Amino acid sequence: MSRVKVGTVLDGASPLHFSFKVEKGISLPLHEYVTVEIEGRTVLAEIVDIGAKNPLARELLAGLAEERGIEKFGYEVASAEVLGYLEEGKIMRPKYAPKPNTAVFKADAGTLQMFYRGDAERLPVHVGTLLHRDDVNVPVHLQDLSFHLGIFAQTRGGKSYLAGVLIEGILRNTSFPVVVIDIHGDYVMMDRVRDAETGNEYTHDEFDVTVYYPPGAPRISGVTAEERELKISPKQMTNEAVMTLLGHLGELQSIVLREILDGFREEDRPFGLRDVISEIEDRLENEELKSDERRRLTSILLRLKDVEEEVQLPAEGTPVQEFLRPKTLSVICLRGLRSRIQDAYTGIVVDLLFRNQVRNFGDIVKAPPIFLFIEEAHRVASANRSTYAAKVISTAIREGAKFGLYLTLISQRPRSIHPDTMANIGNYAVLRITNAQDQSMIENASESFSHRFIEDLPALNQGEAVLVGPFVPLPAIIKVSERRTVHHGVTPNLLEMEEKIRERVEEVREERW
Repeated sequence: MSRVKVGTVLDGASPLHFSFKVEKGISLPLHEYVTVEIEGRTVLAEIVDIGAKNPLARELLAGLAEERGIEKFGYEVASAEVLGYLEEGKIMRPKYAPKPNTAVFKADAGTLQMFYRGDAERLPVHVGTLLHRDDVNVPVHLQDLSFHLGIFAQTRGGKSYLAGVLIEGILRNTSFPVVVIDIHGDYVMMDRVRDAETGNEYTHDEFDVTVYYPPGAPRISGVTAEERELKISPKQMTNEAVMTLLGHLGELQSIVLREILDGFREEDRPFGLRDVISEIEDRLENEELKSDERRRLTSILLRLKDVEEEVQLPAEGTPVQEFLRPKTLSVICLRGLRSRIQDAYTGIVVDLLFRNQVRNFGDIVKAPPIFLFIEEAHRVASANRSTYAAKVISTAIREGAKFGLYLTLISQRPRSIHPDTMANIGNYAVLRITNAQDQSMIENASESFSHRFIEDLPALNQGEAVLVGPFVPLPAIIKVSERRTVHHGVTPNLLEMEEKIRERVEEVREERW
């Protein structure tokens, strides 16, 4: 295939950037890719700015441009950021600048795919195509999700949709389990596929899906995946986790509660929150109890009953190994629950998974690598609220990767996530964001998210995302691939609903007559 010349390098180039004059009759969009020869190597670059010039176009002459033929002296100048060249399969940065008058060519699909082919040893999964090149697939490396991932966008920007594409890629291409803390019920239909031509839906057998609901949580109608009750027992939790769930306890209160919990553990039998409450109530019936001990026990009892109103902790818990079955998506559905309950269950589940990985590290059956996706991260890992979930997520994101726990935080308000948590995110998939505070938080937290990407965020269309970090061969702006499975987080179509209501009204009217 012959190369297409699109311009000529201008003076002032460096090993990192160069400008070039665009050939007459050629239009190049932002984020198009070009190549240039530097010291005998084909170097790839991305257009990051482009503008039109005309040395004769002045304010006084502007109205005469067509009449006098001034427009023929106009041309475009593009600025390109050097990405590198390939050497033995690795992307290297050049140490020399392209010389003035060097020809600039449009990068062909084959060349681009070589740069974005992915490393098989790092488990590449394709999540989209380059913005202007539908024929060039962009992979993300699962191995590099050990640096954790943040998926950020403003409301209705496509965060959950992109997360679903990545989840599909993990489950279809590996045997690793995936766990999702699903606040809105966006992932409960991922056992189903919609036929693109007919629109019909059917269940697939590419991976298993199980939806877990806490006791008393509302069920989502139409779910065809296996549904189970999420049962968490105090016996599965650490003493610290139980006390953190209760809120701040005094030193003496903590000692008493630890003693009660340790007593149950020594008996080596299941026990629930109701058992702990009953034990304290029994102690309060002792008439010889000192007044200060009675006050202490009464205070603990009130805290426990407050928790019992929000979170049910039965004696028998769901074994954590259920979430770790190969090629299985476990959806922890918290839709319809109050924020405090969602926070509590998020913290409990993350803590259980993290402690399991630490306790069984090295056992590929009991502690395989886990990909954990957490929705509404700005709430459960908030910088403004000291919650049990925020504390647990902070620990897991700092230490989890070394034990095979890879986190993905999904949020429309990254500015509200705790800075320490944001600092431990190494990979970014960012869709459209217009809020300056969110943009600033991402730029400040990331070493690789440069200001030029920040400037691109408001102009992204739905379904377009910036990928930056070790998990991509090169930073890229992509069109997100279409989901194979059903996405349940779609905004209701008002026109479609209005038509259905009218049909129903007509049916009722006809029945009446």
